[in-house]
Amino acid sequence: MFGSPGYSRHRHILFHSRVYLQCYSAGILCSISPLLVFRILRMSPISTLKRLLKSYFSQFSVLIFIVFSWLASPQLLAQPPIEVTDEILREVFPGAQEYSVKSGEPPVYRALNINPDSTELETVGYLFETPDLPPEEIGYSAPVDVLVGMDLKGTITGIKILHYIESYKSIRGDFINSEYFPQQFDDKNIVEGFRIGRDVDGISRATITSWAVARGVRNAARRIAETYLSDSEFVSLTSSDAVALRVLADQSWDDMTENGFVVNWIIPQPDTSELHLSLAFMGHDGLGEIMVGDVDYSRADREASARVRDGNMLLVGIDGNSTQPFRQERLAVQQGENIFPIERRRFVYVGSADYGKIANQVRFAGAMVLDPDIDLAQPFDVLYNTGGRVGEFGSIARISYQVAPIPLALSTGQPVPPELLPEFENDLTAFENEGLYASLINDAPWFDVGVLLLLLAMVMLAFLTKNAKIRWVTLAFTLVYLGWMDGGFVSVSHITNFVKIGPIMFRSDLPQLVIILFTLITTLFWGRVFCSSLCPFGALQDFISHFTPRHFQKELPAAIHEKAIYIKYIILIFLIVMAFSFTNLSLFQYFEPFGTIFYFSQSYLLWGILAAFLLASVFISRFYCRYACPLGAGLGVIALISPWRIKRVSQCDVCKVCEQACPTGAISGPEIDFKECVRCDVCESKLIARAGVCKHDMEAVKVRIKHWDAVGATN
Repeated sequence: MFGSPGYSRHRHILFHSRVYLQCYSAGILCSISPLLVFRILRMSPISTLKRLLKSYFSQFSVLIFIVFSWLASPQLLAQPPIEVTDEILREVFPGAQEYSVKSGEPPVYRALNINPDSTELETVGYLFETPDLPPEEIGYSAPVDVLVGMDLKGTITGIKILHYIESYKSIRGDFINSEYFPQQFDDKNIVEGFRIGRDVDGISRATITSWAVARGVRNAARRIAETYLSDSEFVSLTSSDAVALRVLADQSWDDMTENGFVVNWIIPQPDTSELHLSLAFMGHDGLGEIMVGDVDYSRADREASARVRDGNMLLVGIDGNSTQPFRQERLAVQQGENIFPIERRRFVYVGSADYGKIANQVRFAGAMVLDPDIDLAQPFDVLYNTGGRVGEFGSIARISYQVAPIPLALSTGQPVPPELLPEFENDLTAFENEGLYASLINDAPWFDVGVLLLLLAMVMLAFLTKNAKIRWVTLAFTLVYLGWMDGGFVSVSHITNFVKIGPIMFRSDLPQLVIILFTLITTLFWGRVFCSSLCPFGALQDFISHFTPRHFQKELPAAIHEKAIYIKYIILIFLIVMAFSFTNLSLFQYFEPFGTIFYFSQSYLLWGILAAFLLASVFISRFYCRYACPLGAGLGVIALISPWRIKRVSQCDVCKVCEQACPTGAISGPEIDFKECVRCDVCESKLIARAGVCKHDMEAVKVRIKHWDAVGATN
């Protein structure tokens, strides 16, 4: 079916439908900003802008109608993969003279060379596509399709990413294929681990996709080897491995305990309570999946690979009624005279012991990453400190562990010997919480975290002191560091990706989690502080307004402005609905132009959208923030419940100073539309400095006002 001409035509139609949808979305944004600027410069009648606004809402209605009419066919939004041609095959397997058509089960392309003796074509390797060997590894938003070349010895000759979905792909271009990442797989043998952070370097800001590529290539290549490379060393090893794993999979927990694979350890505590630990060697993927299940093992293996480059995992099941919580810092391993303390980075959380052989045997599970200097062929002692301070060994419990023959052979890559084949809640709560976030802390880029914390401190200092000089320095810091250097600013894509994959997306990136939490907390208490000084695009617009001559700056008529501010809320709803409905479609880059300038987009269309917004910001301060920012809309909704708002006084009833100075048009007389306020400090600074009517005593003001009805003081 997938190779038929009908399918190719269908896929071609689907691709152009997607392009039309994206261009239509972008076209709306491209059109509105220049037209509004044209209105300001030409001073057309208000009715012109009203018609423009009405037209804009109509376009959005048509767009949403089109989108929802396609909900029954989500494949319409699928981007076509790179077509596999002879040129692509030669790029992935350059040593061949010819290539066959894809055939066989599983399907492969055969790399062929002419035998100089027989002058006939002979197979020198295989090329295959990972989607043909399910299950596929899931990347950031979808499976990653890869073309892989492999010679007869199981060595990778090259890879080509055919299709993937990444948030910034439309901005950064095909960054996975264009960067150094694919070249790392050249000359790697499939007996290697293919683990990000160990033998493969990941891609910055694309860790999930990097893992999906590495594991997908490895697993698919091993499947091909099992079918087509029956005489290879890999297959001979893995065949015995498969038999050995089946032997272990058929054993019960009690069987494993009896044969020494699992060692149960009871550690008496000073108060007579007991800590129960169960130890089992997991130095092989198959062992880990048998013991704790594939999902929990994959997560633990990923965490371990990110922390240390080598070492095998020793499973630690935790149970008992100990009143002292289990602490990994109390563990150590001793072999001979050498003692290896278990540092925080060498202990990972495995799970709640819900899957695999360990299920229902213990309460929780972790794993020690053993030091590579430990000789696995020799017994070693596991130590646990039951008294004294953490990190010091006073009263020490000790148990000996010997890696069983089958697990030892599996972990070292040696053939398995043929003769072996034919609730006490309080004690473990601390460990559970620590394990869940261990990788977040231990693997954090602390320099980046330190710089970010400095920036956040400057934001709060400027906000709380209302010091204009500190705020301008902070804006410059934000623009340069968060904008161009780090690129870790908050985007509406965090909202849409949260909808797609849940909160786990923030677990592995401490700087991003810090800025997200700071944004949410400050918005809940004070309103849109993020928009004031922590948004690099807002900072850029503030600098544009600061250096633009005053006579260039205009305001939309109030009737138009009061309606136009709701455009950004429509955009926000639209993007969230699209995230729910079409997980493979990325539209946010058309509505968030800051990705274009800070990531240096390769798209002329996106640069056009950016230019339109920046031009509009010359004439209307914070134009994008006022009318088009979906993230600002989301924060504005949260700000509606903020308890600490801007103080108003009775003089505000008759004063227009703050209203005229507000960069987002959030002030109308004595009233502040708090969802539109970006907490820029302008009006609060004027109130402190008594820059308007508030410099006069109210008694003096009342004398000059014929009709007085004070309302500002009650806000």
